[in-house]
Amino acid sequence: MIELTKENFDAEVTNAATPVLVDFWSPGCGPCKMMEPVLEAVALRHPEVAFAKMDASAYPDVAFAFDVVSVPTLVLFNSGRMIESIVGAVPQTRVEELLAQL
Repeated sequence: MIELTKENFDAEVTNAATPVLVDFWSPGCGPCKMMEPVLEAVALRHPEVAFAKMDASAYPDVAFAFDVVSVPTLVLFNSGRMIESIVGAVPQTRVEELLAQL
């Protein structure tokens, strides 16, 4: 899982050669912690997608730019463009459905 910052966001997401699923999370967020094993399992099944995390509380301006108002929010990017997002803790099947849009 790639740790995103404001400094590496463009290199890792906007200019990425592969699709990227970004997990906008926050420390102390229970649902965010629940999503960690779900995302790890999905990442193992989808090596063609890069998985990244960004602390929305540390980088609220970046989160706001992608309409993140609640965490966890998963945002799928392809060719640097936002495809779709999911808000809240969701089952693995829902994350798989999101990736099926690629």
